[in-house]
Amino acid sequence: MTELKRYRVHYLINGKPDSLVLEEFQEPGFERIEQEILLKHVREPRAATDQPWEDPQVPSERGRMVELGVSDIRVEREDS
Repeated sequence: MTELKRYRVHYLINGKPDSLVLEEFQEPGFERIEQEILLKHVREPRAATDQPWEDPQVPSERGRMVELGVSDIRVEREDS
């Protein structure tokens, strides 16, 4: 049977440690983690997803993460 697992995502934002907890069926991918960090820290989230026909040098989500100063992302599973 599939069950939700808790994952703690640790990261630095402008050099200060922060974290968030995600409940997922499997370890979250980097795109999912980016989305959750942006939702937590961006006051007015706006559409920042690149369209299939766009060919940016840096994907919009990645650019927003750089603007926020997010670095050193790591994920660990929290056992109940």
